Amino acid sequence: MVYLRCYYKYYYITLLSIFLVLCLNVYLVFFFLKDESPIATPAVIKYNATYFATQNILNSLSKLDKEYDIPVPTSQSSVLRELNILLSNLKLKINGDIDLFAATIKVMNQNGLMPLYGTPYLGSTINLLKTSKIIKTYNAFKGTQLKLILMFENEQEVLFKPKWYLESEVIEGSVYAGKDRYNGEIIAFYISLILGFPRVPIVVKRILDSTELHETANIGLKKTMYINSTTKETCVYGKCYYCKREDPVCTKSERLEGAAIFHLPSNIKLKQHLHPWRRTYIENKRARWEDDNNYCDSIKSNYNPERVLDFVDVSIFDFIIGNGDRHRYEVVEQFNNTILLIDNGKRYQEKYFVQYLSYIYKQEDSLPIY
Repeated sequence: MVYLRCYYKYYYITLLSIFLVLCLNVYLVFFFLKDESPIATPAVIKYNATYFATQNILNSLSKLDKEYDIPVPTSQSSVLRELNILLSNLKLKINGDIDLFAATIKVMNQNGLMPLYGTPYLGSTINLLKTSKIIKTYNAFKGTQLKLILMFENEQEVLFKPKWYLESEVIEGSVYAGKDRYNGEIIAFYISLILGFPRVPIVVKRILDSTELHETANIGLKKTMYINSTTKETCVYGKCYYCKREDPVCTKSERLEGAAIFHLPSNIKLKQHLHPWRRTYIENKRARWEDDNNYCDSIKSNYNPERVLDFVDVSIFDFIIGNGDRHRYEVVEQFNNTILLIDNGKRYQEKYFVQYLSYIYKQEDSLPIY
């Protein structure tokens, strides 16, 4: 027994010695290697088509003549005169018994939904959209988000997009994340007028009270309405691709705020097309235009020059309003397939746009848009 005990004693001592030797070797290896700098692998920079396009624009700007740096005197600028015309047209005027909605439809032409800087009764039409009595409210079934149709006494229909977010809220994620911002629709309309690009339907801020909503809602819409047991506010979730009871929009102090968008009549034939610079809407999957340096050449071969220039106009407009969600566009067949900009809701999501909208809201009493 004594012999076995001694054997095990030396056995453990031997194992411990081997372990210590191994630890010492590992330490020495790291000690001598820690000061050796690894061989640097040169970074591979992959430039995409967007990068090259940006560089081409910057290079072209640097080659412009110096005369473009000289501001045009205000007295000689036609922009000021055109803006004064627009401001005059936005003022409320009395037009007698004129049917303002019919008159608005009548002036549509190849320039868009109205003359370049509005019509003499544009302000009156805006006021009519804000104040006309609603006789019926029902669900607009098309689309991925809740939208309502408001019908006035003269049977003119208006598309209503409700308010989902506070004006100060910044939406995180991709450019198409979250729901539509109703105030983006309103500002987009006025920017289109300022730019002399009247392709956006007339949009105004409209507030519905809960009583009005309950009294005018049709049977189908009422089935998607309920009273919140905690807040006692009216909630509606409607019917659409993503609509569900767990995600309603609710009144605040018994008022539902939103954008009322002039609804084009059925005789105005719209044709919808996929936008060539649309996104894939698939995570980590890039669109062809984001990487293909020859993409513009293929576009020029598939579209006539006027349509390509239309795409340029639309891209500039979308850049100004912060829109990265132009996946489709509509054209009016009666007016030489003029492009219209119907959906402008996912705009002004970034911080600087939200700050701009907050400023607009502080000035709302002095602006015609509300």
